[in-house]
Amino acid sequence: MNFLGRVPLAWLQLTRYKLRLVVAILGIAFAAILIFMQLAFLDSLYDSQTALHKLLKADLVLINTDMKTLANTGDFSRQYLYRALNFREVESVNYVYHARDDFRYGSVRGGKGIIILGINPDNVPFEIKDFQTVAHLLKARGVVLFDRNSDAKEYGSIFQDLQPGKPIAAEIAGHQVWISGLVNFAGASFADDGNLITSSMTFNYLFPHRSSNNITLGLVTLKPGVNLQAIAQQIRAQLPRKVRLMTRQEFIEYEKHYWATSAPIGFVFTTGVFVGFLVGVIIVYQILYGEITDHLPDYAVLKARGYKHRFFLNILFQEALILAVLGYIPGLIMSLGLYAIVNSATSLPMNMTWPRASLVLLLTIIMCFTSGFVSMNKLRDSNPADLF
Repeated sequence: MNFLGRVPLAWLQLTRYKLRLVVAILGIAFAAILIFMQLAFLDSLYDSQTALHKLLKADLVLINTDMKTLANTGDFSRQYLYRALNFREVESVNYVYHARDDFRYGSVRGGKGIIILGINPDNVPFEIKDFQTVAHLLKARGVVLFDRNSDAKEYGSIFQDLQPGKPIAAEIAGHQVWISGLVNFAGASFADDGNLITSSMTFNYLFPHRSSNNITLGLVTLKPGVNLQAIAQQIRAQLPRKVRLMTRQEFIEYEKHYWATSAPIGFVFTTGVFVGFLVGVIIVYQILYGEITDHLPDYAVLKARGYKHRFFLNILFQEALILAVLGYIPGLIMSLGLYAIVNSATSLPMNMTWPRASLVLLLTIIMCFTSGFVSMNKLRDSNPADLF
């Protein structure tokens, strides 16, 4: 079958009724936008909820087995982290305290709350650009650093009020703190609007009811050339059941798995992709069905003159391909604009990626071809005998 041999005929049939073609393009564009947005929300969910995980300077991560997601933390004794130092393959260990609490700046109460991370300023556990220039500020009790990528509209005029060398006062969990600088960190997520980084000393001052011996994340850095899985298995054997050890990538996948399977929001976005695809199939089917119905007498004449059924299938799928491409282009352009609007309104990561753009193009083509397959039976109605 010469698939591209009769494109002009397919194009002429589609453009014969221009209003119908415009409606079809808009319908397919709408379906593409639905898929683009749902995929973007799904990726944004995963990216925002694992942004902190990806910044960890560690090969292995220890957590409490009760922790299903970092948004709902559980602590464990720091002594279990230090057991890793018994292995010569281990280069160093580190830790992170994690909490979520109310935040107030002036009369503004910050959104859903804020994440507070306690660290050792002399051994920063995150990959943060230029952090060493401000890490020393954390050595004073009550000093915190604000995540520049937080959702600014939820925290009043902090970004405008904060000047170099002039800390501003805020309140966390009923305690006064001093915001002394900004850092480029993980940003807002679906669970929280922002982050603060402080020292372990200040963290324990803010949360005196929590034991300073209990940490949220234990981080293990291995020496170069070490077999990651082999040493992980050895360390794991020395830990109690209430402590889980994973590689950093496994920790990332662990978080993604929770939001994909246990959290309703992940299911909602996945369902939205399917709904967008189904809407597109229905729209294109109606268009192709109408095209076939309008040209049944013409097809019957051509069949009487000896044209095979596959000739008409060729035209049908050419029309489906043309509709897919024409609908995808405005869908892509409008999605770019919507991404910018959502990113500005929520500070969530909403960026177009080549893999996503390619995937939606493929899904749009499959969507239109599926409609073509469903419409094929109507072609069989073009019986030459019906003309007489």
